[in-house]
This record gives sequence, structure tokens and C-alpha cells, in this order.
Amino acid sequence: MADPTRPRILYMEDDSGLSRLLQKSLQRRGYSVDTAVDGEVGLLMLGTASYDLLLVDYNMPHLGGLDVIRTLAEAGTLLPTIMVTGQGNEEIAVEALKLGASDYVVKDVDMKYLDLLPVIIERVRFQQQIMQERQQMVETMRESEERYRKLVEMSPEGIALHLDGEVAFMNPSGARILGASGPDQVVGRSMFEIIHPDLHEGARERMRLLAESGGQAPWVEEKFVRFDGDIIDVEVSATLFHWQGQQMTQLIFHDISERKRVEGRLQQLALYDSLTGLPNRTLFFDRMGQLMAAARRNEYVLALLFLDLDGFKQVNDTFGHGVGDELLRQVSGRLTSVMRKCDTIARMGGDEFVGLCGRITEPAAAGVVARKIIKQLQDPYVVGEITCNIGVSIGVSIFPDDGEDCDTLLKLADIAMYRVKQGKKGGYLFFREMPGQV
Repeated sequence: MADPTRPRILYMEDDSGLSRLLQKSLQRRGYSVDTAVDGEVGLLMLGTASYDLLLVDYNMPHLGGLDVIRTLAEAGTLLPTIMVTGQGNEEIAVEALKLGASDYVVKDVDMKYLDLLPVIIERVRFQQQIMQERQQMVETMRESEERYRKLVEMSPEGIALHLDGEVAFMNPSGARILGASGPDQVVGRSMFEIIHPDLHEGARERMRLLAESGGQAPWVEEKFVRFDGDIIDVEVSATLFHWQGQQMTQLIFHDISERKRVEGRLQQLALYDSLTGLPNRTLFFDRMGQLMAAARRNEYVLALLFLDLDGFKQVNDTFGHGVGDELLRQVSGRLTSVMRKCDTIARMGGDEFVGLCGRITEPAAAGVVARKIIKQLQDPYVVGEITCNIGVSIGVSIFPDDGEDCDTLLKLADIAMYRVKQGKKGGYLFFREMPGQV
């Protein structure tokens, strides 16, 4: 029997492998997850069981994700829904939001979205709770303004009323979030003393649009300045509100600084190597795709340098992984110091690195960079009481002469690097200069 205290989720996904993987991942985090093989089966399950939230995959047979959302929205039975799309389908996700979806998540090949998904689920559930609480507050206000005031004062969310930007009311939670001693310290101040100066223009525009529409402004992320000077990330929603015979703007806000830190850490894990802090393969290929597109438009060349350290395995085997890891960190620091700001150096794994030289006028410039790298890495390294020497072998491929896609250029640079390894090591070679190449 399902635990009634656990949030119940229905996941519509035709890929059984992904479905099981996500189901197990969420179950470990305390959610109760049922799965449906497509949209039609999912709709039937909704008719026989109660769920708190839907996860809907965009690409399903019979009835796709958008069709499911549209069907439920037209029937007035749409639950909080998160659209799950593949990379490149962000426009589909936006269309889902227009139809009434609460949020979306994009699948990635490294499955990092499984770590991000619980954050999104809790955000959607939290916003749904706030919407329900706000609706309850409005209904309560119709019965008794005094009762409404008490609910506002007890709310864990910051709630404020302002007239033309001047704060007329602030509840205790709002004062606490802002670091004030109490609501009286906030009342009478301008909202523009609270909103971060960089966001003033956007805030004025939202106030203008809200006044013109007479409706409700959607949730947005902003930065507030606390009374102690600290800057916090907040999520804010606004609506027009009649109070004491005047039309004011009501703000509901909460501190999302911790969530932003979690998202930042997840992004760091997804795009950067945890040992060296350098971009990883995912971020490297993304940047290379962008630079190749720019190079095509501006007709300049790019150089890809594939680096493999010489002698690193011997140091690692002799002195241990702790010394090896510190050596890799030092190598990364030296590589970063050699590359220009417009270049990229990434760790591909082990003792392999790859550099991308953008905006060079001729292939020969890549040879200058390769020589700088060899010179920079040849000086002795000191790790604790150990002094060691390593070198580097480099293979170079050129865009667009050697290839016009990332995989080809990486493969050819790897081949050239291997040829250096077969020789005396500690040098560089252009793929085009290998025997048999034109």
C-alpha cells in the first residue's frame, strides 16, 4: 500500500530503462512514483488514482507530452506538471509552459538532470503551495480583513504592500528575510532601497505592466539588499490589492539563496572537472561548437591541441594517487596561465587535456602555443617533499582544414599526439604534417 505521507508522482515515459532509473532515483529521495508507458495509459491512471505531481516526457507514442498537458488543461484537471525534454527541445518546453505546465527539465547524456529534478519538483510543489495559500488568503479576506491580517502576519513568506514603490505594510517574515528588526523598520521606505540597483529598471517595467493589466505578475527571480548589506536571491510574485481604500501592489517573496547555491553546485559538477576545476568534456564540446560557428561566420581558423603527459603514470605509480592528483592540479594551473582568455583548456580524463585556440589567423600560431605549453610544463614540480619532472606530447588539428566537426578534429589531434608518443616524446605534431597527409 502506498504511503499517504509521501508525495505521489506519475511519470509518463515510453523508454522503460529511463523510466525505471528515474523512478528509483526519486524513490530513494522519499517520493512515491508510478510510471505509465505513454500518454494514453497515463490519462487512464489519472482517472483511477490520485497524484500530487506529473512528470511528462515530450516524445511518446500515441499521445505525446504536449497533448497530455493540453487534454488535462482543457478539462480543467491539470495537476502541477513538469515537462521532461531532450537537449535541443527547449522551445517545446516553452510551449508546454504556455499550455499550463509548471516547469521543465532537460535530459542530458551524463544524467545530471536526475540530481536537479528533486530541486525542480520541490520548487513546483512549493509554488503550488504558495498559490493555494494565497488563494486561501484572498477568500479569507472577503470574510474578514482582520482574519486575513493575522494569517499574513503568521505566514512564513515575506508579504508586503507598497503604493507607488513606498512600503505601506510588511509582515514579520518579510522583515526577518530582509534582516530588519521588525516591520516598522521597513514601512515607509522605498522598494528601490530593497531591490538591487542593477534590477531597478526591470522592476519599474513590471510595476507599469501590472498597473496596466490589473492582473497578477508571474513569479520572477530578483536580488534584494538586506539591512546588513548582504545581497540575497529571492523569488517574487506581485498582484494588485485593495487595502484601506487604495489600490496597492502586494508582493509575496521568499529567500531562494540556498536553492541557487545548490543549482550552482550542480552546474559546477555537470560542466567542470572536480579535481582540477577545468572545463570537462561536456563544456569543452559546447564551447567548441560555439567557436566553430563563429569561425565560419568570420572566416578564421581554430586549432585543437590534444595533450598527453609524459612520465605521469610513473610518478602516480611510484608515489601514489595523492601526489598524482596534486601534480594534475599544478599542471592545470600552468596550462591555464599559458592559454589566452579567448582560448579553452579542458581535462578529458586521466592525464589527457585538450586545448582550443580560437581566433587565430593562421595554423602556425598553434605551433607557438604548443611550444609555450611544452616550455611551461617542463620545469620541475614540487609536491610536498617530492620533486618530479614530466613532459607533454601534443597533437594538433586545424579547423576547417582537417575537419569541420568536433569529433573528427579530436580524433585527428589524438592520432598526431600518438605519433609523437611513438617517437622521442615531449614535442608536438600537426596532423597535416604526418606522413601520407597532404
